[in-house]
Amino acid sequence: MRAVLAALLGGVLLAGCGSADAPIMGQAALDAVALQASDGRTVSIHGLRGKPTLLFFGFTHCPEVCPLSLLKAVQLKRRLGLLGADLQVVFVTIDPKRDTPAHLREYLAAFDPTFIGLSGDEAGTRAIAESLRVSYRQVGEGDAATFEHTASWFLLGADGTLQDVLGYALTDAEMDARLRAKLTVPGA
Repeated sequence: MRAVLAALLGGVLLAGCGSADAPIMGQAALDAVALQASDGRTVSIHGLRGKPTLLFFGFTHCPEVCPLSLLKAVQLKRRLGLLGADLQVVFVTIDPKRDTPAHLREYLAAFDPTFIGLSGDEAGTRAIAESLRVSYRQVGEGDAATFEHTASWFLLGADGTLQDVLGYALTDAEMDARLRAKLTVPGA
């Protein structure tokens, strides 16, 4: 009897996998989930291929971690010189209700106008975050809402593959060394 129930349950679960309504999970989310970029494009994470990318998940109403992380990215690119010239910095919002592409463009321009903001729906954002093992949760409601979230940078190679995860607590010297080991001078 257990074998029959297990087979039936397995069949029901597998039947849902082929459904167009099935959620996109894992690395497939990096290709499949469309996000609105602060520069007007519609892209996926893998659609950013062609340049190495530093990817961060946060929100513009963040009181400390997100702005400090973006400031570190500005300083990091400056310290890396030619190695940092081709490095694109991408900020994926975990607060798409408040962080529209226009708001992200304005917010990120205060750090570096070349930084790209990405905003998607909640399900797509969650799928992308989970594919990179980013966790976040909303605390509070409305305008007072804040988020607890992973505060790491994800280095994607020009081919779109994950190269490194750089934790928030790394020193500038540690971040520099790890990126120098992974990046190449443009045109070299």
